[in-house]
Amino acid sequence: MEFLRRISLITFIILVAVSIFQDLAQSDGTNTFSNNEKSNLPPFEAVPVKINPGDTVLSITEEIQTTSANSVSVENILKAFEALNPTAYANELHAHEIYYFPRFQPE
Repeated sequence: MEFLRRISLITFIILVAVSIFQDLAQSDGTNTFSNNEKSNLPPFEAVPVKINPGDTVLSITEEIQTTSANSVSVENILKAFEALNPTAYANELHAHEIYYFPRFQPE
């Protein structure tokens, strides 16, 4: 009976390890978000950011922009944030957690 337990445990560990390896091998570590045509949002990419106390969606979005995002409205920034983080609210960020923020690309 002890032999069967050991074999079962070893088999389970091997299956979990293979599964994790395959997931990591297929992922390149980036998250992409495709804007659907109905959303009318400008093109953007998702950037993971760890929140510090006092951070807001708008301040972080402004910090991570590589180009001028002045042409993007506040409404579009909030819509993009909520699309990337469906379970989070833009006005209720929790410090020391990681959220995805939109980095808008030039059109």
